[in-house]
Order: sequence, then structure tokens, then C-alpha cells
Amino acid sequence: TEKIDVLVAKGQTLSQLSGQLQAQGLIKNADALRAYAKITRTGDQIKTGLHQLSPSQSVPAIISALETEPEQVTITILPGWRREEIAEYLAQMLLSDFDSQRFLDLTATLEGQLMPETYKIAPLSTADTIVHILHRQFVSDVLENSELKTALEQDGRSLNEILTIASLLQREANQPEQMAVIAGILNNRLADNYPLQLCASAQYAKGKDPKTGKWWEPPTLADTEYDSPYNTYVYKGLPPGPICSLSLEALQAALHPTETDYYYYLHDKQGQIHYAKTLEEHQVNKAYL
Repeated sequence: TEKIDVLVAKGQTLSQLSGQLQAQGLIKNADALRAYAKITRTGDQIKTGLHQLSPSQSVPAIISALETEPEQVTITILPGWRREEIAEYLAQMLLSDFDSQRFLDLTATLEGQLMPETYKIAPLSTADTIVHILHRQFVSDVLENSELKTALEQDGRSLNEILTIASLLQREANQPEQMAVIAGILNNRLADNYPLQLCASAQYAKGKDPKTGKWWEPPTLADTEYDSPYNTYVYKGLPPGPICSLSLEALQAALHPTETDYYYYLHDKQGQIHYAKTLEEHQVNKAYL
């Protein structure tokens, strides 16, 4: 009666799924399953999502279960969330078997590779299952996307560097159209060995604000001096890795930055961005905003 998670991807057929069912010990023979489905004209309407099946079920019962909409909980992972935010969010959902610490342990090397998206998952989904779903979506949308795969291979930078820049853009830009320009500014600063001095990196290094309980509070002077390899006020170059989940728009901007003469930017209280070519121009912008 053990329950085994079976993830049916969008567009996947029963014939394609049969090998996985055999590998998971739910059926004895994939060919027999396909033959049965063909003879009985069943299995054409299997439903996308996470199904929980048992080896004790018969082949007809397994096919019937796969053709039934699984009980689901809708979760929405937002671009710009760090792993800890995702874990906190999931802990608040109706997921009785979810373990936040297990999620954080599994995603220790996956910051930036948990795809922000709306998902439908089973109420009994474990941390292992959710990590698999989020990372598998990243692999599908990014690493298996022919256009992005080619761009990544031709870029010359490592995947980690590109994802890191994209994650910085995700947190630093208020609007998608700003991302490519900011990417060009970061490239200028990196090329001339300027420190990036990004608020988002200092926020990530600091973590949750102990007073407000929020993750991305505006950094104080002390925050900009906090000794962490992720703090680009303290260390030149890029942080060691991404700082948050990132959208495809941020990734495209990292891959296709706008060439610019700007070296500085800041946002006013209305969210509008102001660029500057020199430190003097930047100081003037600061004084008037």
C-alpha cells in the first residue's frame, strides 16, 4: 500500500510514462501496459500533475488513476525570492509532509535554479518532490530550450556567472526594460575593475532583518560593510553565485546586455531609474532625488 509519487509532465503520454512506471516498481512490464491500453483503448487522457500510486494497484486501476485529475494545491513561486523565502512560503501552504529544513538542505546549490512559476502539486508533496518539480522546470525552460541553450553555449561565460548576473538584475531592476541597461552597466564596471556596489548583494549577505522579519530591507551603512563574499560593496567582481530565483526576462537581459556609456544608476521614490556616466553626475542625481 506504499504510495509512490508519479509526476506526469505536460504533454506526456502513457506510452512515454510506462517505462518510468516500471522503473518505479508500479508495474512489472511496460510493454504489457502499452498493449493493455491499446487493446482496451484507455490511457489516452492521462492528467498532468503529481499522482500518488501504489504497487498494489492493478494495471486498470493505475490507468484509471492517471486519467483522474490529481488532488492538487496551487503554489506560486515569484521571481526574486531567495531559497529561504520559498521555504517559508511553502511551509504556510497545506502541505502536511513538507519539511522546510529538508528543502533548504536540498537546494543549497540550487539558488537561481528553482523556476518561478505557478504549479499544481499534491497535498502530500515532500520537499524532495517539490525541489524536483521546481528544478526540473528550470532545466526544461532554460537548459533544454534550444534558443537559450545556444546562447548560453556561445556566451563565453560560465552558466554560474550568467545566472548570477541575471539574479542581480532580477533584484536591481524595477521593470523588465531596465534589466538590459543595468546589465550593460554591470559589464562596464566589471571590465574596468570597479566594485559593483549593489544593494541587492548586501541584502542577500545580510539575510533576514532581525527587527522587521523581512528579507530585502534597504541596506544600512553597516550592511554595506558586512564581510561576505556576496557583498559587492566589500568585494570586487561577481558574488559566488545567484542570489534569488530569476525570470526568463532577467536571463535574456544577462545574455543580451545593452551597450551603454553609463556606469551608475539609482531609483527614485516613484521607481523611476536615473542613469549617470560619471560619479559627479551620479552625485547630482542623488542630491535631487
